[in-house]
Order: sequence, then C-alpha cells, then structure tokens
Amino acid sequence: MEIEKIKEERHALLERMRDSLQEELVAAEIVEPEKENEPEILTAVLSGIGEAGEMEGAYGEFFFVPVVSGEDAIQHFSAVITLLDDLDREKLPMLFEAMSYINFSQPCGSYCVDRDAAYLCYKMTVPLPSELSGDALFEEMNICMANAATAADLYADLLIRIASGEGSLDEIPPSAE
Repeated sequence: MEIEKIKEERHALLERMRDSLQEELVAAEIVEPEKENEPEILTAVLSGIGEAGEMEGAYGEFFFVPVVSGEDAIQHFSAVITLLDDLDREKLPMLFEAMSYINFSQPCGSYCVDRDAAYLCYKMTVPLPSELSGDALFEEMNICMANAATAADLYADLLIRIASGEGSLDEIPPSAE
C-alpha cells in the first residue's frame, strides 16, 4: 500500500478514536507532528490511574510508529501513559529497582523513565499485521489502549509512592518479583 494512503487511514482512525473518547467525556485531541518523521499522536486525560499523592489521573499518548515502507509486513501501535512528570533524582535508584522487579513479571509493556529522568511512564507497543485496516484495526487500537491503561494502573500507585519516597520495595507483591 502507498505510504500516503496508510497515513491517511491512520489519521482517520485516530480521529475516530478521539471522537469515541470525547463521546465518553474523556478529554482527547490529536497533536500533529512537529517534524517530518514523527507520528501524529492522540492524547487523552485518563482519570482513575495513579491517584496516589498529588496525581489524579494520567496522560495518555497513542500513536502508530511511522511507516517506513508500504511493503512492511508489520505495523506498530504504541501507548505511552505518563504517571508522574516530576521525578526526584535522589529517589531514582529505588524507583529503578522497583520497576525492574515489576517489569520482570509483566506479560507485555513496561514501566519506564525517560532519558532526562523527568517522567515515569508505562509504555506498550503492539505489532499488528500491515494488512489490518478499517474496523479491525480500530478494534486493535482500542484493545491496546485499554490493555495499556489497565496495566499502567496495576502498579501506578506503588511506583508513585516509591518515586516520592513514601513507598518501599517491601510493598512489591511476590507475584511481581
């Protein structure tokens, strides 16, 4: 398939997802890429995730990894959910250790910190067949977004407490080690 047609379909699917979220009273918008090789991103405010401390909700970013060739057999859809956007560098060693134990048991996706050590996020990228399109692709996007939100929420409060110095490694359940 031609790259421009792929981009047009992805844009239409992101718009459809935005509209679906807005119908459910979720604040959502599409952010256009600033540079040529960056993806178009659907952003959404996700309430009910990471409500420990000062945080009420999380910030979700959902996007297709940019297509390289119209001949690619696989396409990737990503979900990045920001749980905390103000990390204390002194608390990072314990946070990294906690994330390591938790990530070891995750079936997919992982908790991570960005390179500048400013954001605590949950990230999941799913590979999908390139021939998947239309309603079938929209359904897979929806599944990925729901799974990422559910997985992010699982340990969000604990990781936020650890990042703030209020939690400890002893609180990590044995099933996450």
